[in-house]
Amino acid sequence: MTRTKDGLIVLEPGGGDAFASMDVVRKSQAADGDGRWGIVVVRGIPGEGGRTHVHDGEAEGFYVLEGEVEFLGSESVTAMTAGSFALVPPGTEHGIRIVGTDPAAWLAIWPTALDGFPEALERLEAHGATPAEIASLRAQHGIRPGRQR
Repeated sequence: MTRTKDGLIVLEPGGGDAFASMDVVRKSQAADGDGRWGIVVVRGIPGEGGRTHVHDGEAEGFYVLEGEVEFLGSESVTAMTAGSFALVPPGTEHGIRIVGTDPAAWLAIWPTALDGFPEALERLEAHGATPAEIASLRAQHGIRPGRQR
């Protein structure tokens, strides 16, 4: 990451904070800017995903970079491919399931509550966290569970 003299933050290709346990690369977190959102790139293989969740206080956005995914709502499933975008209003159940035969990747505009979540999750998982501990961490970061679809 480079911070220019005039305050711009620039990442070179492949730059960002990688979190192997989530297959996420954080490009920026809310604290880097004005505190409103963070940007991550998420990657996965067919069959991954399918659990929905809710962020009660903040919206979230998803832009598909490659592959095929199903965007899951509480009552809907929408096919999305590269170039598709979904905006999730606050309090709306949502999730992504990777389909097709190739890996998928998407850029996510994350709510501010997720600042620090990847690091905290990796620390918990490194020490053999229980499902209850992971659920508690998710709640601390504004993630309310949905259902497996």
